[in-house]
Parts: sequence; structure tokens; C-alpha cells
Amino acid sequence: MRYTIFSSLSIFCLLLTLLLFGYDSTKWYGSFFKFLYDISVLMPFIVGGIGIVSALLGIKGEYRFILVVLHSFLLLLFLGIYIKALYGFS
Repeated sequence: MRYTIFSSLSIFCLLLTLLLFGYDSTKWYGSFFKFLYDISVLMPFIVGGIGIVSALLGIKGEYRFILVVLHSFLLLLFLGIYIKALYGFS
């Protein structure tokens, strides 16, 4: 039971991180993501870290591997965007 809760939390964090990547302030969900970005610009990294930790504590096997790889890919993508925005535009 505990393993499925952690895996579900990891999937929720993965979907939230994907939606943070495709954030559009003009859509109906824009105010929620604006609220998350107002908390911290690093919110995708926080959500991704929670997702990786919960994936490691979740269901063992290929589900764990897939979730960790997808979270890692999204974190690297956000890291590349963050570094490019931080140093590339100045």
C-alpha cells in the first residue's frame, strides 16, 4: 500500500513538472502555475526532487526505473533552460 502511494505521488509530480514546462498564463490553469512560480522560480526543481525521492520509495521494478529516468530528464531540461536564461541573456 505504501509503495503505491509513493508511486502515485511520483506520477503526480511528473505530470505537474510537465505542465510547468508547458506553462501558458492565458489558459484556465494559468493562475495555479503563476502561484507556483511566485513561490519560487526553482519550483520545478523542488517538485522534481520530491518526484525522484518518491519514485525511489515507490514500486520496485521497471516502474521505478521509468519514473526516475523521466524525472531526471525533466530536471536536466529545466537546468539547461535555467542556466541559459541566467547566463545567456546577460
